[in-house]
Amino acid sequence: MKPVIIFQPGMAGDLIFIQKIAKTYAAQGRRVIMPVLEKHKWVYDALVMPANVETPLLEDEFDFKEETLFLGDKIALCPIEGPNYTYLSLFFSWRYAPEQTMDLKYQVAGVEMADWADYVELRRDLAKEEALFKLLGLDDGVPYALINETCSSRTIPFPHRAPEKEIRLQMIEGYSLIDWSTVIERAARIATVDTSIVLLIEALKITGTPLHIVSRYQPPSFRELQNVLKLEWLFYFLPEHLAYL
Repeated sequence: MKPVIIFQPGMAGDLIFIQKIAKTYAAQGRRVIMPVLEKHKWVYDALVMPANVETPLLEDEFDFKEETLFLGDKIALCPIEGPNYTYLSLFFSWRYAPEQTMDLKYQVAGVEMADWADYVELRRDLAKEEALFKLLGLDDGVPYALINETCSSRTIPFPHRAPEKEIRLQMIEGYSLIDWSTVIERAARIATVDTSIVLLIEALKITGTPLHIVSRYQPPSFRELQNVLKLEWLFYFLPEHLAYL
């Protein structure tokens, strides 16, 4: 069987989201090659994947690199069958239909999307997560709201304060987004801009916690997430609409 090259080299949330695609092809016994940008390598380091899934750095040499770079910006709504490889062009699906970009990744791969979160297995360091929990001063037993106002493109300030103590998602040296999993699981409330943490929350299957999400787009839209999110999110087009009830 021909190796499968999955081209989605970046964006933390997307790398989490496409795990079912990688594992579906890997389950067929095929060699799966998923090149990744060095700055996003930490995501794959935190995910458990089959032995026949390879995640070389896009900046390094690897098998089929020439083919990968040649096809990298191609838009194709189905697998591209080369003479000795199958190529999935996932990264630039947004160019075809920006508001369907997530659905299109699974359409390109020919894989059913509905249960994508069931295929995400995190390689968690629970001791490190507990250390972060204490570093943030959350071991005082006081209920807290986890707030995230930042996505990859901008920061969207939330004008209203949560009723709980607010803890903001932030970059802390030595800790990745995955290391915030315990903080996420123990939060009394979560409010975030539409970004990668939303997909992590879906993978963690957080229930019984108020989940608020604010659109990052102008004009605001949740079209790209309507078939992706399964948890009970409260949606807000604008940050001033965000209401903590």
